[in-house]
Amino acid sequence: MVSQKQAVTNAVLAVKPDYELNGETCLADVTTSEEKKQMRAILFEGFTAGEIAMTEQAQDKYLSDDTALTKYVSGLLDNWIRKNTEFNNGQKYVTKNPGSRAGSGDEQVKEMRKLLKVTQDAESRAMVEQAITARLAEIKPEANIEINAAALPEHLRHLV
Repeated sequence: MVSQKQAVTNAVLAVKPDYELNGETCLADVTTSEEKKQMRAILFEGFTAGEIAMTEQAQDKYLSDDTALTKYVSGLLDNWIRKNTEFNNGQKYVTKNPGSRAGSGDEQVKEMRKLLKVTQDAESRAMVEQAITARLAEIKPEANIEINAAALPEHLRHLV
């Protein structure tokens, strides 16, 4: 049984045998949609044959439903292509939109967003939006940003 990371690496190398791990070329830049389709098929077969490690809970969820497993394999492949340094010239993955998922793990924010979806009254919606904004500000970590006042224009330096 192989790990999911190793399974993705094996699938990539099976489809692209000339690809050099830790090389100068990022895998995402040289992989076609047809090659990704082949990689997904290899991973799908590996999961259904029980060759790739998966938690018991995930097995119950994905192995009984081909559609769910297909989506899982697609996300798994995309995730490792983005995040595995062996595929990205040794570069660590950097989030493109940091903070875009703010509050997604907070129960209060989740429930307030649900409430916002079902609220019709404009005044009530405004109250809920204000509460969401306040909660996000409350749970958001303080950014520790140092500003070089000497590099700012003279008229803005008093703001630091």
